Amino acid sequence: MKQKFKLLSFVQVASEMPVAMSHFDNNFVGIVAGSYSQLHGGENIGDYCLYKLHKNKIVDKIAWFQEDLLTLLEHQDRDTAEELVEEYNLESEEPKEENNP
Repeated sequence: MKQKFKLLSFVQVASEMPVAMSHFDNNFVGIVAGSYSQLHGGENIGDYCLYKLHKNKIVDKIAWFQEDLLTLLEHQDRDTAEELVEEYNLESEEPKEENNP
């Protein structure tokens, strides 16, 4: 069986979540970071980790969304996705400044 969404695909997250996922962010555009199988091994290709986009910038990385809660967007731009992920990863690695009185 083949997984539904490729790495770095742009997807729309459903506006309504199942009760067990009511605490999850919803109704946003995300970039596929990978399926569970891609990121941790095993055979689970139906759950996905996403980079959450807000105003054309990645603001969070959230797991695990079931594939039936995601819709592939018509416009796909892998180069842009790669640039956004690289920027997010660089910002995440920068040491945080401490406020010393």
